[in-house]
Amino acid sequence: MPGRTYLGTRASAQRGTLLDKSSMEKLAESASLEELLNRLKVTPYSDALSNLVPPLTARKLELALRKRLDKAHYDLMNAAGEYRLIQLYYLKHIAWDLKSVLKSKALGKSYEESIEYLDMKAEELVGRRELMVKVLSASDVREGVALLSGTEFHADIEKAAASFAASGEARFFDIYVDHAVLSRISEAYSSESKLYSSSRTVDLAGIGEIVAIDIDAYNAVSVLRAKLWGLPSQEVRDLLVTPAFRVPLSVLMKMIGSESVSEAVKQIQQIYPSERAGLTSDEEVIEAVEEVLTNRMKATLTKTFVWQKLGPAYALALIKLLEFEVNDLAAIAVGVEAHMSAKDITSRLGL
Repeated sequence: MPGRTYLGTRASAQRGTLLDKSSMEKLAESASLEELLNRLKVTPYSDALSNLVPPLTARKLELALRKRLDKAHYDLMNAAGEYRLIQLYYLKHIAWDLKSVLKSKALGKSYEESIEYLDMKAEELVGRRELMVKVLSASDVREGVALLSGTEFHADIEKAAASFAASGEARFFDIYVDHAVLSRISEAYSSESKLYSSSRTVDLAGIGEIVAIDIDAYNAVSVLRAKLWGLPSQEVRDLLVTPAFRVPLSVLMKMIGSESVSEAVKQIQQIYPSERAGLTSDEEVIEAVEEVLTNRMKATLTKTFVWQKLGPAYALALIKLLEFEVNDLAAIAVGVEAHMSAKDITSRLGL
């Protein structure tokens, strides 16, 4: 079987294991984390949850759920062959842990406090767990950054550490770590776009569209947050991932030059329209933009399995749908832990 078809077939088979709306609603009705765990044990997450021990917390459940996501991506990555983007997207799992570690170091948290928020299955699968443990054990964030010298993250997290030192905003580590990953993804797709193109006249919901929304979301939201946190314009420009896609550099530069977050959002309204009526803070405006981009991505991923032939687009769509599913399940766990009603939980998920 050709590599393209083989990869697509494996992803298509796993698509049938995704949880449907009624299953998610049933999980949200759980009266306790113990009940939620029991219900999850009859889903495809059973193996990932098998080693959980009490006392249960929403965070413990989330870390266990992510094991399945990490393993599913790892297996598809090993079947990806020449489709390097599937491998580069795996860096997002490493980045998820790295953000937590660096923010913990920046905020002066101990090893014991920090390890509770990590599982490191993603690192274990690719032989990078030892390095993450060393960073976690560093005396401070400066030492942690130095330990990452030679990795794909180092240049960006040096900038993040400088921005944190100047502003005290630990979330800069989120932005710069994402920059390290998405810069490689954008460059790789742009240099190999023909490899990922389908033979259809209209390449709808293919890898190009998935990558475009990812880059657009990062660039737009990073600019908005950097403005909110008072980062100088030149440093905001350095955050941009290029090549850019539907939100071109000219628009991004206008956003950077805008007087406020609300004015900056107006620059992308024709590309990604968001509803801002009734929003009272810049944070809410940014969240509205994020929601629009998230919904656009979810719609694109669903269309991928309709419009694309078997191939790498199936694999990337499946990975991202699993990521959304794990995030939703983690949100359900948080809601159950907080004794929220099922209606309130599902409303937050947009089910």
